Amino acid sequence: MELTSKHYWQEYYHQASEDRATIEKICSEYSTFWQMLVSVCNQRPQSIVEIGAFPGRYLAYLASQYQLKATGIDFNPDVEKFNRTMLSMGVDNFDYICTDFLKHAPVQQYDLVFSNGFIEHFTNYDEVLDKHAAYLKKGGAMMVMIPNKRYFRKWYGYLVDYKNLKAHNLECMHLTLFSDFAKRNGLEVKYLSYYGGFAYRVHQHLALWQRIIYRPVRWVSIRLNGVLSRNPSKWYSGTIVAIFTRK
Repeated sequence: MELTSKHYWQEYYHQASEDRATIEKICSEYSTFWQMLVSVCNQRPQSIVEIGAFPGRYLAYLASQYQLKATGIDFNPDVEKFNRTMLSMGVDNFDYICTDFLKHAPVQQYDLVFSNGFIEHFTNYDEVLDKHAAYLKKGGAMMVMIPNKRYFRKWYGYLVDYKNLKAHNLECMHLTLFSDFAKRNGLEVKYLSYYGGFAYRVHQHLALWQRIIYRPVRWVSIRLNGVLSRNPSKWYSGTIVAIFTRK
């Protein structure tokens, strides 16, 4: 069962930038992980699929950086926006499969499988995650990123970001979910950790009393970001990153 709708995501990404410089700025933050993903693949990767790909920023960036044939899977029907994103990064060898991921049967497997901010929008997150493995070639590598909205971020979300918080299933936001997934699917965990500082950004208009909370939290988070990022923790880090390989 999904916690969001097609309309929710159409609204969410309606004004997402297709500008190359913006895409590179967003995606380059994770350069260490992109390099790790490619390096642990047992063969030189030639193909990548992103699950929950719209609007295509990460997929376009990776395809451009590593000269990959790119495939995006998503139920958002705005194919033209996806195409513009890919072309803005100079990627012209790509496919977009507009479908419900849980109802879609893979017709091929890929050297690299990636999803970012996807499984946490489902109640049946184990099933969704297990289906990722069906797309991964033998010798390939997979990377899954999800937000961490538990602990400090949960209470902050209740106060100033409640609608967005409700769209996420917090039960899947722990490391053992990914180690258990690897065991079920015969995968090897190459990297599994919390990442980043405190995610102070919100997705709604703030009332005066909420701004009184938001502004000092933002001020402190920005100034402590370096320290927090160097010392990731379940209590405050904004992201969980997991990288796997299939022997």
